[in-house]
Amino acid sequence: MHITEERKQYSDQEDEIDLREIFFKFLAHWYWFVLFGVLGVTGGYLASKCSQPIYRLESSVLVKEESNGMGLENLYDGFDLRRNTNIENHILMLKSYTLNRQVLENLNWQISWYKEGYFTDVSLYRNYPYNVKKLDNRRNLNGISLYILPLSNQDYKVIADGKVVEEGLEMDIEFEALGKFGEPFENEYFSFILTPNDRFIRNEKDEFYFVFNDLDDLTISCSERLEISLAGKNADGILLTLEGSVPQREVDYLNELIRVYIGYGLQQKNRASENTVRFIDTELNGIADSLNLAGRYLTDFRSRKGIVDLSQEAGLIVDKLQEMEKEKLMGERRFAYFRNLRRYLGDADRIKQMVAPSVEGVTDPAMNALVLKLGELYGKRDVLSYSVQNNNPGLVLLDKEIRDTRQRLGENLNSLISNSEIELEELKKDIYRVNKQLAALPQTEQELINIKRRFDLNNKLYTFLLQKRTEASITMASNLSDAQVLDPARVKTAEKIGPKSALYMAVGAMLGGMIPFLWIVIASLFNDTIQSQEQLERETKLSVVGSIPHNPYDKELPVVDFPRSAITESFRGLRTNLQYLLPAEDQKVIAVHSTVPGEGKSFSSLNLAGILAISQKKVLLVGVDLRKPRLHEVFGVSNDQGVSTYLINQNTFDEIVQPTEIKNLSLVLSGPIPPNPAELLENDLFSQFLQEARKRFDYIVLDNAPVSMVTDGILVGRNADVNLFMVRHKVSHKNNVKFINDVAERETLKQVALVFNDIQYKGSGYGNRSYGYGAGDGDGYYVEEYGGVSKMRFWKKNISSK
Repeated sequence: MHITEERKQYSDQEDEIDLREIFFKFLAHWYWFVLFGVLGVTGGYLASKCSQPIYRLESSVLVKEESNGMGLENLYDGFDLRRNTNIENHILMLKSYTLNRQVLENLNWQISWYKEGYFTDVSLYRNYPYNVKKLDNRRNLNGISLYILPLSNQDYKVIADGKVVEEGLEMDIEFEALGKFGEPFENEYFSFILTPNDRFIRNEKDEFYFVFNDLDDLTISCSERLEISLAGKNADGILLTLEGSVPQREVDYLNELIRVYIGYGLQQKNRASENTVRFIDTELNGIADSLNLAGRYLTDFRSRKGIVDLSQEAGLIVDKLQEMEKEKLMGERRFAYFRNLRRYLGDADRIKQMVAPSVEGVTDPAMNALVLKLGELYGKRDVLSYSVQNNNPGLVLLDKEIRDTRQRLGENLNSLISNSEIELEELKKDIYRVNKQLAALPQTEQELINIKRRFDLNNKLYTFLLQKRTEASITMASNLSDAQVLDPARVKTAEKIGPKSALYMAVGAMLGGMIPFLWIVIASLFNDTIQSQEQLERETKLSVVGSIPHNPYDKELPVVDFPRSAITESFRGLRTNLQYLLPAEDQKVIAVHSTVPGEGKSFSSLNLAGILAISQKKVLLVGVDLRKPRLHEVFGVSNDQGVSTYLINQNTFDEIVQPTEIKNLSLVLSGPIPPNPAELLENDLFSQFLQEARKRFDYIVLDNAPVSMVTDGILVGRNADVNLFMVRHKVSHKNNVKFINDVAERETLKQVALVFNDIQYKGSGYGNRSYGYGAGDGDGYYVEEYGGVSKMRFWKKNISSK
């Protein structure tokens, strides 16, 4: 099996390695998470201490199942005043914009005062440093902070700085102006009178400002903060909850809301009675005048004619005629009422203003119940329309019920109007017949009968209306609210619910931890360097024949100075693996490359040559980097002669080969830097040099120039039996690996392999290291450690790296 295929197959079997790599990437920077987590917790704690406290206030209301005023449900003939209570409707009323706006107007929350604090401003309620009086019909912009700086007992300075939106245009409001206490302050934006509050205790260092509130926005804000729920599953109670930073303010709001809500309910219940009383009062005024006039006529006539009373026959005729005319008058009133009611069926405002049917003498129970129900349904719809959208299911059902009730009432009215017309025609005929009987009486008696008839008719109608007015007044006085306050809001029962230090600290820790998290993620996104051997193996199909950990020593030759170290073991593993890449005896030349400077090729060449020499092999280390030589600095020798002088025939092979202190290791330096390195390496003398070296040494290690920058490396690598490219951990980029892949795919160089160099191993987190074992003439393996996890990788002698 191919080496690359074996590695790829092994990597495919361990799909979880990506997650582990990410985990160890974060774990390697654990100290940053701890540091920023502690800073976040500290910041959260300080924020909780500097934030305004939040209190929860509660109030409960009991909603009765039905409301029967003093048991007088039968006061109106045919009326059914009992109403099953729908608690959800009461909840909607409490949340409605209309009621909440009325609360703010009653509390006069048009102005809010604040004291400026270090971290947050403190709201002042019921304890203002100054009293503000708005001038009638004058302009005052809402939402602009007006800072008041007293200059003396008479003068003050106003400072304004803010933005306001009027008619869709945003305006910057910024000015400083002087004013006098007790006198009007006026400019193009504000008009008010400011007076000191003598009961307020001032501190000279405190700064105060006030804001004219937009009651529309404030109503929406208060309604959103208000929570209303059922007190229990089977209870007829409502629980109101409000949260805020000033307990007294929330108490006032809740209690005033309940008061307005109860008053609104009573107003709705009394509406029919109030309409009736107003209608009767209007009718009584007209009838009283007619009654007085008829009484005077009757008295005058009797005085002039000397008649005290009617005869028996005339009295019977008069009684019958009066009864018929009364019935006719009431019938005409009922007929007009029916026609008006039918005309106003689609007009909610007119329906709510209609008087009770019984006032007009209507005794039809179905008719009375439908009129009352329709008025109540229109009232409910008015309340719902302020708090829900038109497509709300509750409003849709209510509209359907209104349509059904209106249809039933319309059908009932059509029938009643038809019957009233027939009834009136019959009464007219009866009255005509009685009037014929009256015509047979003497003239004086006829006149008396007509005068007395008008008087008695007005008198009976006046008495009837007085009776109905009394009934309506009694009903209105006996009406009780459907709601009863169980527990009003109290400051003493306020529950402090925030700020919660634990929550602030938890959020602070999370936000603090996000800083290094995002930093690592962003750095990873923009960092295309090779971070692990697994990543390197995903970027290439070439074999990674060695993993060299970071050199922890200040020595250039740790394989000699520290033979039992991890880095020495890694070079032994590299040496073992090279034996499988160079199986033939004539394969001796190893070229060590890098794509860019700084990837550790000279260090690796030096230690690879050293570890080969320690294994009793004759090794020649050749410095072929003619542009930036470095080996002479490591060995502390002169670079006066070497490869460059050999290639220009200035020195012989024996003259440039130098022994070193390391047994079996010889050295050929690069020599003085020539002006044309590529041309020198391309001539036949370099090939002759390698032929001679092959005869005398077991291995030749070439320390090459960076191949992506100059052509020297490619020229030298063509003469090598194996080309090792250094890929440095966290230094080499993916583009460097791509360049190496292109070199191998184009077969520019033969036998290309990779060495992962300078691995930053950390015992508690990210990184890896390897140790190699094996004999030169048998199978071998090396052990890699990654994040504290070891795994063994085998190499077979018959494996080819191509």
